[in-house]
Amino acid sequence: MICVSVASCERSFSKLKLIKNYLLSTMGQSRLSSLVILSIESELVKYIDFDEVIHKFAALKARKGKF
Repeated sequence: MICVSVASCERSFSKLKLIKNYLLSTMGQSRLSSLVILSIESELVKYIDFDEVIHKFAALKARKGKF
């Protein structure tokens, strides 16, 4: 992680602590890391069309099942 300022690093670690305290017991490290990245990069996440991502993911999964 490369932080622009000390304050942004502190916010990142603060969010990490909140997320870990709430979800640590119910999920694996990979998913937790992904959620932390989404939280830290929240400005970029605002522009993601999640419906499009879901449809693309579903299409990839559907192709794998056909032989």
